[in-house]
Amino acid sequence: MTTETMTVHKALAELKLLDIRIEKAIAEGVYCVANKHSNDKIGGVPLDDYIKIMQGGYDKATDFINRQTAIKRAVTLSNAVTKVEISGVEYTRAEAIWMKNHGMEFCKTLMNAMRRQYDKAQMQINLENGKDLEQRAEQYVTAIYGQKEGKTNTADIEKVKADFLKSNQYELVDPLHVLDKIEDLEKKINDFMAEVDSSLSVSNALTEITIEY
Repeated sequence: MTTETMTVHKALAELKLLDIRIEKAIAEGVYCVANKHSNDKIGGVPLDDYIKIMQGGYDKATDFINRQTAIKRAVTLSNAVTKVEISGVEYTRAEAIWMKNHGMEFCKTLMNAMRRQYDKAQMQINLENGKDLEQRAEQYVTAIYGQKEGKTNTADIEKVKADFLKSNQYELVDPLHVLDKIEDLEKKINDFMAEVDSSLSVSNALTEITIEY
């Protein structure tokens, strides 16, 4: 059994290298081959030696795979328990990595959805409450009282007009205080993303793992 200690930083670098080595070893390996019974050589190599080459190719690929598996297992276990602090919040490294790759994306999606809906609602409010509403109010008053002056109390006309405007104007239904939520999410995302990489890098450089295979 092989036992070895290394930093997480070194482990991650080796995992990338092992991906390449495994693919190369598998591609270069010969694991079985057709051969005429009377041939005592394959490709000019004595049969016994060629069998050793085949076994060696298989062993090389499986050794790389076993080492990769051991390193990945040790890194995964370490990520599950090692803590990092990011913008005042404590996470395990696994949580921080998930938040970076997925969690913050959901926060961005929510923030952008709220921003789009807020902008759309404000645009509709401005449109509906513009000059057209004022004109419709005037037309409504005229339809009721006509255009004859002096026969109708001005206060009555103004009240009817005000009531019409109030009943027909658009307003924002915003129980969540969307702008505040957007601001909070934006700060959360920016603060986290500004610190996560450096926090993980420092932790990876300081944390040691032991691999066995």
